[in-house]
Formats: sequence, structure tokens, C-alpha cells
Amino acid sequence: MKHSKTPLRQEKQSFTHFMKGSEKWLTRISYFLAALIIALIVGGISLHANAHPTDWHDNALSEQIQQEERARAKAQWREENGIYQANLTPQVNADMYRYVEQKQAEINRTLGEK
Repeated sequence: MKHSKTPLRQEKQSFTHFMKGSEKWLTRISYFLAALIIALIVGGISLHANAHPTDWHDNALSEQIQQEERARAKAQWREENGIYQANLTPQVNADMYRYVEQKQAEINRTLGEK
């Protein structure tokens, strides 16, 4: 008994017919899954970033941190170098600061002209 090849050919045709009809839906599903995966990744990153609050948006906290850091740096400098000319009177100290500000302004003008 000889077997016909038409049933096999019919199966191939029905599969390709099915694929032609469902190709649009498979494309849409794959795009949806890709968008879902990207959304999950972005959401996970943003959740991780929000889990650790910083002082980025809190100016008062930022100013407090800066003041503490300046005080710590000043204390460290005094510890390493000692108090610079501690025997100055308040008037002489003020004159010294004015002189330094004047010289710094001159330097800034000179650098600004270049």
C-alpha cells in the first residue's frame, strides 16, 4: 500500500497558515513583554534609589552637614597646625582679615583681566 504525501503537505500548510495569522499577535506579545521587563528594571532601580534618602532636596540638612564638616576641618587644621597667631587683639585680627580680603580682590581682578 502506497502512502500519499498530501497529509504531510497539508500539515505544513496549516502550520504556515496559522503562523501567518498569529504573527501580528506574537509580535505584539513580544513587544509587551519587552516593555514589561524594561519597566520592571527601571522600577527596581528607582525603588533602590528611593530606599536610601539623601540630603539632595533638603537644604537645611545640607547646610547643617556643611557647617559640621567645616567645623571638623577647622578643628583638624588647628590640631595639626595650632591656632594661628592667637595673641592678636580683635582689632588687629579684623585688620588682618580686611587686608587678606583686599589682596584676594586684587588677585581676582588680575586673574579676571587675563
